[in-house]
Amino acid sequence: MIRLSSMMPKAFLMGIVELVDMVGPEEADKWIMAIGKKLGEKEGPGVEGAREDNINYMPICPFANELIEFVEIEGERPSQFMDIIKHTNKKRDESDRGWEFPAISHIFCILHHSYRKHRAEMAGDTMLHLGCKSPLSATVAYNDKAIEKAGMSRDDVDKILEKSVCVFRIENPTTE
Repeated sequence: MIRLSSMMPKAFLMGIVELVDMVGPEEADKWIMAIGKKLGEKEGPGVEGAREDNINYMPICPFANELIEFVEIEGERPSQFMDIIKHTNKKRDESDRGWEFPAISHIFCILHHSYRKHRAEMAGDTMLHLGCKSPLSATVAYNDKAIEKAGMSRDDVDKILEKSVCVFRIENPTTE
């Protein structure tokens, strides 16, 4: 049962499903990223989460509860979510600037990356999304192009993921 107090996040997730069915994963991906950017503009410059030097990480997924509840209601992850994730991963893999894309373990990673990336840019930083793990499964996703640009390895990212769900490297072009 959907409680009215938690209806909006579920409506957003259902909206993603409907949007993919209407216009396809490419346009839905653009829509999700545009929302993340707008939310970042409203929040203003900055970086959320824990920080150790140039490494930034999220100890918990801010979307985990909503995502888990949605999947429990639906009975499974909608295939439309995977359609968008596959589309975004393909764009990343084919791009010369693949480090600018998110590591994606679930659909909210796209929104969160766009939000975080824009807030970091407003603060004068560059945010590389190195890896993350899903609250729904043992899935770990990496952005190997970002890991390489950061001069790190998957093992380095895995060590940070032991205490977190998302790992980023912050680069400040004015100080590095």
